[in-house]
Amino acid sequence: MQKATAELYFQKALEGDDLLNQSPVLFYQAIDRLSSSLANRSDNVEALTVATRGYDISREDQTLEGRRWTAVFLHAMGYCQTQLGMRDEAERNFSMAFMALSQIVAADSCYDNLITYARVSYNILDAYTTSEQYEKAKEWLSSAEEAVERLVASPQCPERDRTLYVGGIAIHKALVLIKSGATASAAQSYELARSVGYFDTSFGIMEQASYLRKSAQWDELASVMPRADSLAKAWNVPLCLAYMTEYMVPQFNAYLKSGNREQAMQMAELMAASIDSVSSYEMNHKMKEIAVIAARKDQNTVAAEQKAEEAYMWVKILSAVLIVLLLCIFGNVGHYVVKTKKH
Repeated sequence: MQKATAELYFQKALEGDDLLNQSPVLFYQAIDRLSSSLANRSDNVEALTVATRGYDISREDQTLEGRRWTAVFLHAMGYCQTQLGMRDEAERNFSMAFMALSQIVAADSCYDNLITYARVSYNILDAYTTSEQYEKAKEWLSSAEEAVERLVASPQCPERDRTLYVGGIAIHKALVLIKSGATASAAQSYELARSVGYFDTSFGIMEQASYLRKSAQWDELASVMPRADSLAKAWNVPLCLAYMTEYMVPQFNAYLKSGNREQAMQMAELMAASIDSVSSYEMNHKMKEIAVIAARKDQNTVAAEQKAEEAYMWVKILSAVLIVLLLCIFGNVGHYVVKTKKH
C-alpha cells in the first residue's frame, strides 16, 4: 500500500469515535501508523498532533494495552519534538516512555511487551542521531542495546525482527562511533549491520546512506543514494529543506567526489530549479511549526504573531543562503574539474 493511500485509510478510520468504541487496540494501531507515516516524510507537526491525540485517549486506559500504548505515543511525541527543536519536552517524554516500558517488561516479558520496549528504545536513539545530538544518542545507546538483546533472546523473535533491530542498533552505534572519531570500531558496527542483511531493508538503506556520508565513503554512497532517494519519493517526502539536505546535496557530493561530474552537474541544476518550491514549502511549514510551539509554550497571541513574522524572515534568509550555497556548489564543480585535469 502506497504511503499516501495508507494515510488516507487511517485518517478515514480515525474519523469520529466509532473505531475507538469498537476496538481501542485497533484505534491505537491506526493512530500509531498514521503518526509514523507522517513522521517518516518529515511532517513532524501533523505527526505530533496525531500522536498527542492518541496519548490523550490512551492515558485514561489503565489496562496493560492502554499503558503500553501510552508509552508508544509518548515516545512518538518525543520523536517529533526532537525534530522540531522542543528538546526539553522530548527528553521528558522519552524518559517517561522508557520508564513505563521498563516496568511493564519487568512484570511481563511477553513478546508484545519486548518488541515495544525494543522499538521505543531504538527510536529514541534514532531521534537523537537524526537530529545530530550524538552525545545524547551515546547516553541512550546502552539502553537500546539492552532492549534489543532481550528481544532477540526470545524464542518468539522472528528473523525479520532480528534483522531490523540488530542491524538498526549496529548502524546507529556506527554513527555514534564515527562522530566520536572511533573509525575502526564504527567500521565493525557497520559491517555487522551489513552481515545481518539490514541494508536490504528500507530503513537500512536510509541509514547506510547516512553512515557513508558521515564517513566520507563517496564511491559507495554514489551507488546507495539513488535507492535512498527513490524510497524518499515513495514515502512522499515533500520537496523541502530536509529533502534537499538529506537527499539532493548528498547525491551531489557523492557524484562529485567519486568523479561523476556529469551526474553532479545534473543534480546541481535540479537543486537550483527546486529553490522556489523548497522556499514555498518551508514558509508554510514553518508557520505551522510556530503555531504548534506557540500553543504549547506561549499562549500570548501577539507573541505568536511575532514568531510568525520571524518565521517569514527566516524563510527569506533561507532562500538567500540556498542561493549562495548553490553558487558555491557550481564553483566547486569547476574547481574540482580543474583539479582533476591537473592530475
